[in-house]
Amino acid sequence: MRKRSFLCSAAILALLFVSSACDRKGETKPAGGENTADTVSVQMEYRDTLGKSELSCFMKGALPNTDNKQLKKIINEWINERLGGVYKMEDPLNSNAILDFYQKRWVDSTTVVVKELASLGDYSPDCTWDTQFKVMAESKKYISLSITSYCYEGGAHGGTVVSQQTFRKEDGRELGWNNMFNDENKYRLTDIIQKGLAEYFKVKPGEDVRDYLLLSDGSSFIPLPETPPVLLKDGVGFVYQQYEIAAYAMGMPRFVIPYSEIKPLLTTTALSLIEEETDDKL
Repeated sequence: MRKRSFLCSAAILALLFVSSACDRKGETKPAGGENTADTVSVQMEYRDTLGKSELSCFMKGALPNTDNKQLKKIINEWINERLGGVYKMEDPLNSNAILDFYQKRWVDSTTVVVKELASLGDYSPDCTWDTQFKVMAESKKYISLSITSYCYEGGAHGGTVVSQQTFRKEDGRELGWNNMFNDENKYRLTDIIQKGLAEYFKVKPGEDVRDYLLLSDGSSFIPLPETPPVLLKDGVGFVYQQYEIAAYAMGMPRFVIPYSEIKPLLTTTALSLIEEETDDKL
């Protein structure tokens, strides 16, 4: 049986599929939607029945509507990388072409696998890939985006991966762990991260947030999330992927640390982008 991997590491979406020339009989709705002041809607659906299996692929939400070609190009490169990084972008400003490519890739690959499973026995799982795009926050100087992708292709349960990123509007520069905090301040984040986790898990007085976590080798050290933090309207947003530090049933721990608490730890690069937000709080 052809081997493949759909569920990815905590850091990125790695859709390492081998495409095939399968005929698609399902219905696909276009990716582009109506424009709003700052975003363009995404509404892309594919549905089909293959034997006893139902195949569903959704790409929905919103992407930035910008005339800044440099920013648009970098955002599209980021989307391409998050969805697999194998699409050759002939037009770096065409978001629809990227989404259409990965939808067709998933449909072709999943069709092959469902047929192979059916040939081996009476196992015909319903397969779903649901990807949501969101503009998390936007100011005159930056924009923060997220991609949330849920996949189910049989088994006990599906898997969800979240990608998020802040971009500087001026030149499209990506902000993350490498330039939002210096190395010294990353260590100083430990207490703040612990507080955010305690709020997420609703830890009661007298309890230890570590009791809710899956830490390697009995370690008491809580690692920083692998996924980059993002600038939001009221603070910096953090997210841990499934299984990164907690059991599946605990979900994906996420929280926002207010600028009033985290501002002293930010680099001048990050601070220059949030002056309006933090000034409004004074």
